[in-house]
Amino acid sequence: MSFATGLRKALDLRRADVVAELRRGDSLEDILNRHLLTVEEMSDSEILTSVLILSPDGKRLTHGAAPSLPKSYREAIDGSEIGPATGSCGTAAYLGRPVYVTDIATDPLWAAYRDLALPHGLRACWSTPIRRNEGGVMGTFAIYHRNRTGPTRDELNSIEIITDNVAEAITYARKT
Repeated sequence: MSFATGLRKALDLRRADVVAELRRGDSLEDILNRHLLTVEEMSDSEILTSVLILSPDGKRLTHGAAPSLPKSYREAIDGSEIGPATGSCGTAAYLGRPVYVTDIATDPLWAAYRDLALPHGLRACWSTPIRRNEGGVMGTFAIYHRNRTGPTRDELNSIEIITDNVAEAITYARKT
């Protein structure tokens, strides 16, 4: 079974729990962390994942969830502005399209952020916009790797499944 197929099944189970978790008072961060841990545990390689939420004014990304990223790194990037060369996530939110950086140490998009990422062993970062039903960007989903690498076709298919699930969870949370 492919990573995407297995992930779809696991996240379908997670999706069914979201409304009940919100009703019992779980935070959006806790719910998203459960989604991300499911993704990390199912991966064949070590990955670290995160969700950043676009601010209401559409200019900054704030912490949504990142269960495995170092706390100091999460805090350092929390509230970062989006723009055409602001790491993988800030650039993906700004452009409204995926950004796959295979080498943080050399990619110009990471010039202002590489000194934050590299000491934590983060070497590659792929970020994809999370979209509202009407298509607007509401945040980003990122996968970090500890080695230089790009996504496979199966991983690209999985990213679409993940961003759809995360978008639903964020939408449900905003309605409650």
